[in-house]
Amino acid sequence: MEKKSSSNNDIDSIQIYKPVQFGEDITPPKYRNQEIKEDDIQARIKALEDEGYQKGYAIGYEKGLKDSEKDVAQRLKRFEGIITELEAYKLKKTNELMPLIIELSMEIASKVIHKEVELDRNIVMYIARDAIKKIEENEDNVVIKVNPLDYEVIAANINLLKEQSGLKNISIEPLSTISPGGCYIETQTAEVDSRIEEQIKEIHDAISTATDIEV
Repeated sequence: MEKKSSSNNDIDSIQIYKPVQFGEDITPPKYRNQEIKEDDIQARIKALEDEGYQKGYAIGYEKGLKDSEKDVAQRLKRFEGIITELEAYKLKKTNELMPLIIELSMEIASKVIHKEVELDRNIVMYIARDAIKKIEENEDNVVIKVNPLDYEVIAANINLLKEQSGLKNISIEPLSTISPGGCYIETQTAEVDSRIEEQIKEIHDAISTATDIEV
């Protein structure tokens, strides 16, 4: 009877295990929480890495922006310095060359005027008419000195000059030292220099005064 009782106890102690399904998590429960904690740690590490990257990127971007702004400011400053130097150089060269430019311009003007005088002999009449306006009407013995080539033109218009000026006693004197186209008027009390060279000189002086450059 005792042996039979022992056999029943052995049967009761046998544990029945259900079959394991493929793909089923067989990790003991006490280790599952540990794996979850490790996953959390990895996720936190990844999050911190991402956060660090973003902060590093932001800091690097800001630093790069500041460096770029500083570089641009320095370049602008150098550029402004170059412009200032160029303006000073331009002004210097202009002051150096202006007398030559004026001189050349006056030479060209002189040649053009003399050429016009050769082509139009009546120019001396216009110049004499303007010059004689500077003589007072009460002047006597007015002498108009002109180049011999212009003598006939003035002589042919002497009455017109008297009528326009109100002067009655006007004489003409040919003088080879006076260039064609110009004239020189003398009275007992006054002189009017209307030679071509003198008029060009007056223009020359006016330009020099206006530009404040000595030529």
